[in-house]
Amino acid sequence: MYPITGAKECGPFAAHIFEKKKPVQMAMTDSVQPDVSAVPVSPERHGARRWRRFTSYAFARHLRDVSVVLAEIEPAASAFPLVFKQDTEGWDVLALLATSDKARGVFVTPEGKWRGTYVPSGLRAYPFVAEAVGGDGQNILMIDESSGLVTDNPQDEPFFEEDGQVAQPLAQVITFFQTRAASQKETRDAANALAKAGVLTELTPLRGMTPEDTAGYCMVDQAKLAALPDHLISDLWGIGALRLAQAQLVSTHHLGWITRIAAAGLGDTDHKAVHAQDTSPPQTVATFLSALADAQAAETSEQE
Repeated sequence: MYPITGAKECGPFAAHIFEKKKPVQMAMTDSVQPDVSAVPVSPERHGARRWRRFTSYAFARHLRDVSVVLAEIEPAASAFPLVFKQDTEGWDVLALLATSDKARGVFVTPEGKWRGTYVPSGLRAYPFVAEAVGGDGQNILMIDESSGLVTDNPQDEPFFEEDGQVAQPLAQVITFFQTRAASQKETRDAANALAKAGVLTELTPLRGMTPEDTAGYCMVDQAKLAALPDHLISDLWGIGALRLAQAQLVSTHHLGWITRIAAAGLGDTDHKAVHAQDTSPPQTVATFLSALADAQAAETSEQE
């Protein structure tokens, strides 16, 4: 495989050790669940092939939620309800894109444009996804070949160079996931700390939602959070958990308007009632990082 290992002095993603004839492997976490048609990226399968950057968010229309990380928590909270959900690795933080399985597509127009004011980082790397291997945090880089974005067009992006080395565009994808994975670990640590402190509770269904719609989702119990002792509050602040909790509490106010839109049947079928934002996919990792920085700077400026 293509393991990405760490040098102690440079952090967990410093060194790339590439070996031919094996899939690309990286330390990251799942953002969009791998499709059954997703296959490992490898020189054997993709050495002579190309990939195209997506131009439509139609792939996200069916999603109920998508993971978000601390690096984007403020802009994400300003656009979506955030919830907690437990999996085999601990607690994850998700942006809720639909209030029920029957009301998906609120954030994507029939033309595939993004309606929201912010695009979660977990949606920015399509058609690439990741599949966990083992329990050591390693994942294999996969690509959804049913996306129509794997091509033989010489004008599209190469997977590999002629000598079998990862091409620069694919290296940028790997760097993107490495950057996100670093924040993903911090996010999980913070969410796990909130769960350990006993301040997470089941998400309360709003009008129009059923207990089945909120099954598995949790939120911060504000009363329990306020009742924590000062020393524990300080500990939670130090690891970003208090910041995460406050963002999640504020974000729940989005549930109301999303529920109303879903009740009015304005998801997949009606693209006039909700203003569509022509949000083009990011072209480079730098675009992603600068977008996060701009959003965070704007948030800081508003608070001053």
